Amino acid sequence: MSYNLDVKKITKDEWSLSNCKERAMYIISNYNKTEKQLRDKLKQSKKYSEKTIDETIKFLKKHNYINDRDFALRFVELYKGKYSKKVLNQKLYLKGIDKKIIDEVLAESEDELDSRSLIRKTLLKKYPDYYIEKDDMDIKESQKVFAYLFRKGFPYEDVEYVLRNDS
Repeated sequence: MSYNLDVKKITKDEWSLSNCKERAMYIISNYNKTEKQLRDKLKQSKKYSEKTIDETIKFLKKHNYINDRDFALRFVELYKGKYSKKVLNQKLYLKGIDKKIIDEVLAESEDELDSRSLIRKTLLKKYPDYYIEKDDMDIKESQKVFAYLFRKGFPYEDVEYVLRNDS
């Protein structure tokens, strides 16, 4: 695309596209965004047409300023020790990442997403004395622990295994 530097000859569409690109660059310079997040942010201003936003997104993708796959990889890398695979999947989906990309990224990180060790870590964080008091817990307290871990998105089988077999 050639740029018209003569201010008097610039069209409204060219100005809008230039302004939209500048705004998008400012937005992503502060914090990485997915394509959907950036698109939503640009739509909020109501200054740009759908066509202008599409062209801006295309420009940013071409120059690799936004890349949903890279975003998902970084997100999983950052939160793999904090969230279960199920929760990571949900959070990425809500950020507008394509289901296919989410599945690929989570499959690549499968070895690092050991849910049983993450359950143990979460359990010790929430209930530091769990393994000491495990034998003295009544059924209601045990159910509370189980429900807490289940709500965190861990698979039933893994939660049951850790709670029953760990000492």
